[in-house]
Amino acid sequence: MKIDVSDLLKQLGSVLKINESATFDFSEDNVKLSSPVEVKLKLTNTGDSVLVSGTLKTDVVLSCSRCLKEYIQPIDIKIEEEYIKNKPAPRYKENEEVELKEKDFVFEISDKNIIDLDEAIRQNIEVALPIKSICSKTCKVALPETGKKKVPDPRLEKLGRLVLPARGGQASKAKEEK
Repeated sequence: MKIDVSDLLKQLGSVLKINESATFDFSEDNVKLSSPVEVKLKLTNTGDSVLVSGTLKTDVVLSCSRCLKEYIQPIDIKIEEEYIKNKPAPRYKENEEVELKEKDFVFEISDKNIIDLDEAIRQNIEVALPIKSICSKTCKVALPETGKKKVPDPRLEKLGRLVLPARGGQASKAKEEK
């Protein structure tokens, strides 16, 4: 989604509102959207930069971490990004340790005064995705069809045969005798 901000950059404090729906393909990042992204943004000329703030709404297809079924997760994101014109290229020496500053995390306005919102939208959607996706609160872990309720892990089979002393058993009697 590319926005021409030529008129916006002419006057300090000017505002441009965007209320659109757009489709995106983030399949390279394994993010599958099931609906277009509703983009409601306000672009403000702050003098040194253009501040982009607003909301993104869409539906993402996720795979449940428990049952492995696909489900649709609605996402409603607040976004705030900064775009600057003629962002200076960082100058670092090879193998130099550098502390990143806030100005290193801004996007660039092109020479033709175009803001490309695609990368900001992609980053904000990816950050909003759950680390562990679960289709519902009542979702149960999928077990292989074996006729049994639980399938023991063969690597832990020996632990099932381990006999531990009951409470108050020999280990606690030895302590009492001392």
